[in-house]
Amino acid sequence: MPDTPHIQTTGILHFTIPVRDHHEAAKWYRDLLGCEINRLSRFFAFMRCGKDWFVLSTMPPEHLNANPPKGTKNHHAFMVRREEFDRAMGIVKSRGIEIVRYEDTGHVSFPGRHAYFHDPDGNCLEIIDLRMDGEAD
Repeated sequence: MPDTPHIQTTGILHFTIPVRDHHEAAKWYRDLLGCEINRLSRFFAFMRCGKDWFVLSTMPPEHLNANPPKGTKNHHAFMVRREEFDRAMGIVKSRGIEIVRYEDTGHVSFPGRHAYFHDPDGNCLEIIDLRMDGEAD
């Protein structure tokens, strides 16, 4: 019997985002969020964001989105530096991407400014200038 009642993981290697076309989605994530396309396979785009990884996976057409239209509960958060946040907001808006939710105060778990929007496949994304330990402007 193991010493602890749970598996002792050391981190997360990647998470997977379902999309209609992983080739097109990879370009969108590269061109908007600056993510690196590491490798493309038949069904997957392996993406790198800083030191972290995620995978874009082509899903069948009957795939259902995890959120209702303009929903934000199920989302993927990408961190930006505090000084990059306003510029990032400008880029999102200049590309005609609708901000479906914005917060600049009151978030208890992850304090900082948050902006939520959807990728072309309806996946909700968040950009945040994370401010832990009571950091202020």
